[in-house]
Amino acid sequence: MIVGSLFLTSCGSSSNGGGDEEEFEFNSSDLTNKYWYANPYLSSDYNRNDALIVYRFEGGGVLKKQEFSGRRDEVVGDWSLVDNQLVIQDESISANDRQEWFVQTSSTSSYLKLNSSTGTREFYTNIDEVNDVTADAYVVNDLRLVNNTYVSSYKMEYAVYGNKLSQVHALTNASTSFELEDFTDFQGEKVYYLKESDRANYFDIFDGASLVKFYLKFDGGENYKLEEQVYGSDIAALDNFSTTATHASGAGSVTIKWNAIDEDDIYYFVEILDKNANEYLPKFRSTRQSADAGEAKELEIDNLTASEFEALDELAIGEDYYVKISGFKYEEGIDPDNSSNKEINIQAVTRYIFKAGAW
Repeated sequence: MIVGSLFLTSCGSSSNGGGDEEEFEFNSSDLTNKYWYANPYLSSDYNRNDALIVYRFEGGGVLKKQEFSGRRDEVVGDWSLVDNQLVIQDESISANDRQEWFVQTSSTSSYLKLNSSTGTREFYTNIDEVNDVTADAYVVNDLRLVNNTYVSSYKMEYAVYGNKLSQVHALTNASTSFELEDFTDFQGEKVYYLKESDRANYFDIFDGASLVKFYLKFDGGENYKLEEQVYGSDIAALDNFSTTATHASGAGSVTIKWNAIDEDDIYYFVEILDKNANEYLPKFRSTRQSADAGEAKELEIDNLTASEFEALDELAIGEDYYVKISGFKYEEGIDPDNSSNKEINIQAVTRYIFKAGAW
C-alpha cells in the first residue's frame, strides 16, 4: 500500500538530541517518479557490492533500477511506504531481498535519509559529478594480419566518458583490472580507453555473459563504482576477401566495398584513418550504415558524403591511409532506431582495418 501523505516519526539514529519524537509530513509525491542516487562505495575491490545505486519509485509500488553505466532502466521488484517505513524488495539483489528502512525527518523531495538496523543510506536526486558519466564494455572480433595471414580473434574493449573523471579502472573479475587512459575523441569529448599496452589481450573463445565493474575517481576526490552487464551474444568476423578500396591517388575520393556479416541487425561505420592508422582521430566517419545479413555494401566517400565527421582535406596527397570498417551489435533490449541510449549500449563489434594505398 502506498500512502499519499504520511505523518512520519523519526527513529533509529535520527538527530533529535533529547530523544523526543518530532512529527513531520512526508508526501509520497516527493518520492515517486524521479531518480534517486546512493553511493555506497567502500573500495575498488571487485567483490565489494558497492556500485552506485539508482532507484526509481513509480506508482503502484513498481520499483525500477537503473544500470547507470548505460542508463538502462529495469523493473526489479516492489516498494511500499507504510507509516514511517519504506520497504524495498529488489529482486536484482536476490529473489528474497527485503530492505526495511525508516525515513528520517531530514528527508526532502531531493534528499532521502534512511535508517535501518544495519546502517544508514542517503539518496539524492542529483549527484553533479556523475551527470555526464557513461561506461560501456563490449566484445570485439578483430580481423587482423598475423604472420602474413588474416585471423580473427576476440578481445574486450571499454569506453568511459566523463569530463570530471581523473582515474578509471575496468575491473573484469576479482583478480584482473586495467587502468584506462584518457583521450580526446573526434568529437572533442574526454573518453577513457585501454592503454596501448593492454589493447592486444586477444582470446580465441568468447566465454559469454559477464559483469564488468568500473572504478571511477573524480577531480574532487570522490570515488564511485559502476556495473556494466556484458551479455552472452558474440559476433562474426568480417570477410577481408570481399573488402576493397578503389581510389585514384590525388582524386580526393574512395569507394569502399564490403560484405555484411551473415547476421541481421548489425550496423556499420566506415572510417578513413591517417598514415598512422589513428583510430581515435579519424579523418572521416560515415553515418551509420544498415545492412541485411550477407548484403554486398558499397560506399563512395568524398568531402560531400554524409558523415558524422569529415576532415579528408587533412590527408596529405601521396601518403598512406587506412580504412576501418566496424559492425556494431547493440545490447539485448536496445532498439537500434528508437533507443536514445543505443550508442552507450554496444554488445559486440566486428572490425577490420587495412592499408588502402596512397591518398
